Amino acid sequence: MGPVVTPRKPRTLFIKYHEIADQQPMSEKAAAKFGIFPTLSLATLAAVLREHDYPVKILDLHALNIPVRDAASMVADARPDVVGLTCKTLGWPAVLEIARMVKAALPECLVVLGGPHTSIYARESLSFDCFDMAVIGDGEETFLDIIRAIDGGGDLWEIPGTCVRRDGEVVTNAPRPVVANLDAFPMAALDLLPMERYHCLTVPKPFSTLVTSRGCPWHCGFCSQVYSERLRFRSVERVVDEMAWHVDRFGVREIVIFDETFTVGRARVMKFCEEVIDRGLHVAFNIRARVDAVDRPMLEALKEAGCRSIHMGVEGGSQRMLDIMRKGITLEQVRSAFQAARDVGLETRGYFIIGYFDAGPEDVEDVIRLSTSLDMDYASFAVATPLPATELYDVALQRGYLKTDYWKAYTRNGGGPVPHLETERLDAGTLKNYRTKAYLKFYLRPEIMLRRAYHASRSMRSLIDVMGGVSVLKEVVVGNLEERFNQRSRTSYHSR
Repeated sequence: MGPVVTPRKPRTLFIKYHEIADQQPMSEKAAAKFGIFPTLSLATLAAVLREHDYPVKILDLHALNIPVRDAASMVADARPDVVGLTCKTLGWPAVLEIARMVKAALPECLVVLGGPHTSIYARESLSFDCFDMAVIGDGEETFLDIIRAIDGGGDLWEIPGTCVRRDGEVVTNAPRPVVANLDAFPMAALDLLPMERYHCLTVPKPFSTLVTSRGCPWHCGFCSQVYSERLRFRSVERVVDEMAWHVDRFGVREIVIFDETFTVGRARVMKFCEEVIDRGLHVAFNIRARVDAVDRPMLEALKEAGCRSIHMGVEGGSQRMLDIMRKGITLEQVRSAFQAARDVGLETRGYFIIGYFDAGPEDVEDVIRLSTSLDMDYASFAVATPLPATELYDVALQRGYLKTDYWKAYTRNGGGPVPHLETERLDAGTLKNYRTKAYLKFYLRPEIMLRRAYHASRSMRSLIDVMGGVSVLKEVVVGNLEERFNQRSRTSYHSR
């Protein structure tokens, strides 16, 4: 593709794909009930462009429930010069479908791809000619440089932090330094999104989302370290400014803080709590944390500031598996953190992994026993999936659990089934059965059912949440049973 030239300021359209794909193995029906969240990455990019007086719009196909085939006329009517897409690994087929639609509707439009999956497989992504450029790493400065180049300010095809298709060849340009000062970026342009369309099963509407940091210093074996190990923080003042804007502009009742670990940096967390309280900002929020990065006084301060719920990753059910997973935590820390959160009155949710390398049935049973012993309000169970750029993926390849570089082929092929980690001791069917067992064991305990019934009796909102949760649980269980029946039917048919 040659240089893009426009007689006016270039127009950008960001398109968000249907995130149902990201929530596998839930069915589409269950995923829709579970929640649809604002796209912070695209809203932040849009805010940067708008701050520099470039026209920009966001089209969230998921929130608006618009099929890609029906969006072509909307894209054509918007007449963008640039379309920006973001991609997580499981969303790759959906993003590819959108890019093809855009190129069919507007062949001269520059299609730019970014996001975690793109940062790992930029060259493979650009093997499809519906993409012109890929942004690697943080996108704010890079995308602004792309628009400036189109506007006449530089070479479009040699911008640091990009991978481009130039003269029929895919070229990776010089990397861009990691942005240290996150306060340099404006607040995400949530006003460009259909905020009334977002919902979450366990969060009251209206709600919003934000992040206060980027990066992660830990090296859990199942987690991708895509952008940076270096932790970068937004200032407490800017974060609370944004929270206040969310309340004033959208009337939000709760803010979902999506930091990987909000509680890292104890002094910063305590300062945040003080700032919220001093300003008299009355809004609930929920956070993600590690069990080794909380203590009772911090949790008390968070509760006073408005924290309603804390989500903590546990993953393994024994110290042996926690060590294999490289979690860097102990079972004592797990029990202590959840107990402290319960004591101060915070709602709690734990995350667990079913299966792993060197895991057997007894290890999955340990996960189930631990989850039911922690007195949590909610638990989520995921079958171990060797995602790209993880130790788990490397081990899966080394041991032959995956026969090829699966995700590279997945990208070049435009998608494929999600590969759960099948080992000598745990096959895919057994893993899914254990996931169903874990959900049933956790949520059908009398104390959990009584707790849900108590909350449901207090308000219509709580009743709706409980009924939605029952529906999602039914989808998980019934879906697995149907799959098992179909598998048996196929096996029976083929054996005749």
